[in-house]
Amino acid sequence: MKEKLANLLSTLLNKTVGANEDIDMQSEPLWDSMKHIEIIMTVEEEFNIAFAAEDIPYLTSKSKIERKLAEAGL
Repeated sequence: MKEKLANLLSTLLNKTVGANEDIDMQSEPLWDSMKHIEIIMTVEEEFNIAFAAEDIPYLTSKSKIERKLAEAGL
């Protein structure tokens, strides 16, 4: 799951993101509000999951997305 998420973020942010590397919205200039929606939608599609609407604003880092995926058993 970590590797797949890292690959997705690498593609969407046009940079290499390692499986054990954390990246977040604050430190990544390309991760703006529009890109955030694209990231969330892509993760939902690729992992066949639907995040609760109230969770989406807080999924602003790779580690937070990983935790939410782990909570879902992925």
